[in-house]
Amino acid sequence: MSPCLGSETPQNVNPEEVYSVICAATSQDFAQVKASSDRLKELSEMTGMFDALSEIAARRSLPLQMRQQSIIELKNSSMGHWSTRRYLV
Repeated sequence: MSPCLGSETPQNVNPEEVYSVICAATSQDFAQVKASSDRLKELSEMTGMFDALSEIAARRSLPLQMRQQSIIELKNSSMGHWSTRRYLV
């Protein structure tokens, strides 16, 4: 194993958990929203999070509020993972 990678194996996100956390994030209960926000931060570091959020956002059978929340989380988590670069001409 490479010393740069460390000894931890990357965890895969559970799509069902992402779905339930997004459901809680759209709740009117502040405690649920806070708990789901904390969990979403943890999940954003796991493999497959972008795929799970994209799947929720693309499912037209889900309520619009859940799809919008998924899109917002996808945008917020991707901003932390991608850096902007300036190219000189």
